[in-house]
Amino acid sequence: MISSALIIISVCALFYIFRQLYRAYPVSLLNPLLMCIIAISSVLLMFDIQYQIFFVAAQPIHFFLEIAVVALAYPLYMQFHDIKRYFVQILLCSFVGISSATLIAFSLCKLFIVDAQLSASLAALSVTTPITIIVSERLGGVSAVAAIMVILVGVFGGVFGLSLLEKMNIKTPKAQGIALGVSCHAIGTASAIEHHPIAGAYASAAMTISAVTTALWVPLFYTWLTTL
Repeated sequence: MISSALIIISVCALFYIFRQLYRAYPVSLLNPLLMCIIAISSVLLMFDIQYQIFFVAAQPIHFFLEIAVVALAYPLYMQFHDIKRYFVQILLCSFVGISSATLIAFSLCKLFIVDAQLSASLAALSVTTPITIIVSERLGGVSAVAAIMVILVGVFGGVFGLSLLEKMNIKTPKAQGIALGVSCHAIGTASAIEHHPIAGAYASAAMTISAVTTALWVPLFYTWLTTL
């Protein structure tokens, strides 16, 4: 049995080391989250440790992770007076972003002739994992596939999102925050908070609105797409 204390100390130490490395060399591929995933996965494979055993031992981290996600609302609270003036614009951006993500995923599934169950699993990948799983299950998808894909989307956005936005000449913190919040949920929002406080606040608002939009709109939109 793996000690929870050993897991907590090891994971925290890994994150601290990779965070210091990223601060010294701010390269996208050295993102602390990505490096931690690679390092922990490598250790589990190297020592043939089953993920379920690691997951049970890491429950204290899982508990505090949920609290950390709630803390993402703090930047939203601090900038609320400014953000509420742009509520309609953020709502429109969220609607367009969520609809585009679902349409592109559906079109790619049609193009590569994948089965309906996998297509339903990829219908809602821009929001947090719990909402993705609920929407996927309602559409007949596989919740495990949806969970893995939404985490990959978040990690990709957290690692490369800001760089891609900079290359596309999208440099205002508000626009960067909305883009990351709509497309990369909590992981993108965390990346936006580290980048700029205003970007973090708008990312938090966009993430929240996108979650509600996805839960209400994607099941209707995806069902309509399947009838075409």
